[in-house]
Parts: sequence; structure tokens; C-alpha cells
Amino acid sequence: MYIQTDDNTANLVELLLQELAKLRHEVSTLSNPVEMAQLFTEDKAAEKLSISKSALINLRNDGKIHYRQIGTSIRYSLADIMEYEESCRR
Repeated sequence: MYIQTDDNTANLVELLLQELAKLRHEVSTLSNPVEMAQLFTEDKAAEKLSISKSALINLRNDGKIHYRQIGTSIRYSLADIMEYEESCRR
């Protein structure tokens, strides 16, 4: 398939690709990226917090604990769990 473009469109596409490459580089050089091995399922996160899974879901829905959604899965980092524990101590 061939799509005819003008110079402005081609320049815009090139600029966007350059910016995307810069962002990829920045993400790859983060000093502390969250690795998949550091993410916990809802069951494991609830276990670490010594609460039920439904209580954890309520905390998430109330915005009281940070989480990541990867596709349809919910995951919690150790930092998320520790931050929530710290907020409970205050």
C-alpha cells in the first residue's frame, strides 16, 4: 500500500519518530525502573499488607494505594505497598 504525502506530513512524521526515539532512550536510562519481577498481583499485595483482596480492591478504588494496570491485570509495586503502609503510620 502506498500513501502519497506532502513534505510537511513527511517532516512531521520524521519529527515524531525522533521524539519517540528520545523518549525510549530516556525510559531505558531511568535509574530505578519498575521491573516486572518487582510487581505483585492483588493476591500477593493483599497478603503483604495482611488484608483481604476485597479490602485491597476498595483501597485501590478509593485512590488510597497506587497501582499499575497492565492489560487487564492490576499490579502493585513494592514501593506502592510500602508507601501505603507509611501513610497508615502518619
